[in-house]
Amino acid sequence: MPILETRNLSYVYGENTPFRVQALHDVSISIEKGELVGIIGHTGSGKSTLMQHLNGLVKPTSGEVLLDGENIHASKAATYRARFRVGLCFQYPEYQLFESTVYKDIAFGPRNMGLAKAQIDEHVRRAASFLEIRDAWLDRSPFDLSGGEKRRVAIAGVLAMEPEILILDEPTAGLDPRGRAQITALIENYRASTGSTVLIVSHSMDDVAETASRVLVMDNGAVVLGGTVDEVFRDAQALVRHGLDVPQLTRVFLNLRARGVDVPTDIYTEDQARRVLLRLLRERGVTA
Repeated sequence: MPILETRNLSYVYGENTPFRVQALHDVSISIEKGELVGIIGHTGSGKSTLMQHLNGLVKPTSGEVLLDGENIHASKAATYRARFRVGLCFQYPEYQLFESTVYKDIAFGPRNMGLAKAQIDEHVRRAASFLEIRDAWLDRSPFDLSGGEKRRVAIAGVLAMEPEILILDEPTAGLDPRGRAQITALIENYRASTGSTVLIVSHSMDDVAETASRVLVMDNGAVVLGGTVDEVFRDAQALVRHGLDVPQLTRVFLNLRARGVDVPTDIYTEDQARRVLLRLLRERGVTA
């Protein structure tokens, strides 16, 4: 049984008004325990609306969200449980920091779970460790930190609730390349260490190509493509048709192919590119 599933999920904003917009159309997806799934699509494709349904923040117009086979809107108790089991980290989560210290901000979720003081402390320090937040930061104001550091504190606040499923909406948005690499590595380490299920929502083909094992592509409120990273990214033309760009490395190899160099065009990670380029150099008798 999938840990998380949607069945024929649809959602309409502004029903019975002149501003009616159908944000989701009959979306059925299935997420297995321990997966790292990338959800990609252009702005307005429905990614964020779908994510807000997965922990009960938004109630569907029609269809179901199932957590371990249970409809999360079957009762108030089921919805309450879902909101702690499925942790949702919004885009630019640092804008939601509000406590006077880093420690208090990370502890906010565990306190709302009703945990004892000692348990809250364990959760805070475990989450801080995953995000490489130094002990010296915990007594500081979060507003004294850099942008990347604030982002890590905000994500730690979600991790501190120790959700079984972690959803991250554009976790690297607005960060410089170094900050993006740090956040991506920390998320991968968290998943590897805990076995948690992780969903990353992004419009960055490069981030998804480097981290996800499976990809869902959204367009106009529907899932239009799905499969392994290899299966989805090898069809560059389909991605372009749905308003997406291909990863930068794929563009490089497409250009090489157009110039007559015999290279594959389904290249999207640095490791893949390195192997192909080393093979080309060996074939030409060049020692790298």
